[in-house]
Amino acid sequence: MSSRKLLLGVAALLGVAISTSSAYAFTETEIIRFHQACIAGDHDACARRDAVIHDRDHEAEWRHSHPEWYR
Repeated sequence: MSSRKLLLGVAALLGVAISTSSAYAFTETEIIRFHQACIAGDHDACARRDAVIHDRDHEAEWRHSHPEWYR
């Protein structure tokens, strides 16, 4: 992945995080899809999943319900 694509991806991800009141705006189903795509090799999905599951307000809940996301 080129540096330019990576930078654009990070910028887009930050835009999503800033535009929503909480990273928790994603449904659990969407996060599971991100996780599955990440396992399949989609690095953008990994970044999205990580941004969502490391939300300070809900990380403990995610760690309890889906420990496989934190391996």
